[in-house]
Amino acid sequence: MKPEGDQEQQGSLAERLNSLFATARWTDAHGRQREYSTADVAKAVTADPSHPTTLSRSYLAMLRNGSHTNPTLSVLEGLAKFFDDHRPPGMPSVTLPWLVAQEDPEDELLRRRLADHQVRAIAMRAGEMTPAMRRQLLKMIAILDQDSAVDRGTDE
Repeated sequence: MKPEGDQEQQGSLAERLNSLFATARWTDAHGRQREYSTADVAKAVTADPSHPTTLSRSYLAMLRNGSHTNPTLSVLEGLAKFFDDHRPPGMPSVTLPWLVAQEDPEDELLRRRLADHQVRAIAMRAGEMTPAMRRQLLKMIAILDQDSAVDRGTDE
């Protein structure tokens, strides 16, 4: 589980929920560590007097398997609170923003563009430049963009 502050907030809500289920534990009467079941969590979220959320086992199961992907804010708040209250010692807080994090569409575009070896090589070199050198490089790219627009017969 990689809550708050982790840069890899990737994955669907279902994947994040299942990660939380895999990490949160309780100790049974024999001292064994057990995972919370979907029914346990649904019951605990519903029973929590700190919020008005009710949550059925079947609805939580649909969130976990990805067949439902748009729960109410109150359901998400109840889940975030439950898993934050039951996180292992030393693990960062489970927050609502972490739970609902959506991948930025620009991240996917960046990944596709960086898949090209030449683009990646340019980016790596630019990362080693001083801020002044990067500004000069951006100016050069802007000039190349203008030249390319002229070649295509358009004015930008």
